[in-house]
Amino acid sequence: MTIAIKHKTSGEIQFVESLSGYQKDWAQYGPVLPTGTEPNMLTLVGAAWVEDPAKIEPMLLMLIKSEAERRKMGFLSAGGAKKAEYAQKAAEVSFYDSLGGSVVTILAAIGALTAAQRRAKFGYALADAAAFGEPTITNAIERFRSGMASSDKVPAIAAAEAKTCAAIKAATTAVAKRAAANAVSWPA
Repeated sequence: MTIAIKHKTSGEIQFVESLSGYQKDWAQYGPVLPTGTEPNMLTLVGAAWVEDPAKIEPMLLMLIKSEAERRKMGFLSAGGAKKAEYAQKAAEVSFYDSLGGSVVTILAAIGALTAAQRRAKFGYALADAAAFGEPTITNAIERFRSGMASSDKVPAIAAAEAKTCAAIKAATTAVAKRAAANAVSWPA
């Protein structure tokens, strides 16, 4: 049986299995806590301990965010530098695609850039093409595009995470917050 005790002067609450060993300045506070619950997630309402929505919300959000991160990392490489590299490569693919409809048009537009502009816009693609001994960045861009396609579940995971977190925050009761967390639909 778990009970809560309250310090008579400080008001501090602790949750304990028994009162043995506590001094007279501690007293039982409220009824016995329900079994199978985390005492720190409870609040005394009238004569009963109930789950406090404000206390369980951060825990539920952390659980959803942790699971989303675990799932995302199944598609991404670890490390902040690698994530920055992925973002830059995606930006290079996007800029490349914005230059025109055909490879000839795109390569002409790239050729019109100064060397400094090319390095700023296509640093990874230029390095990749040089490493592969290729005269243009076209194949490098296609390799980047292929890599992006292999991690296309990451946005869907992020969307499921955002939707679930919003539902948890919008719920007004502990039961509804837990239901929102349990209703998460992760992409397959």
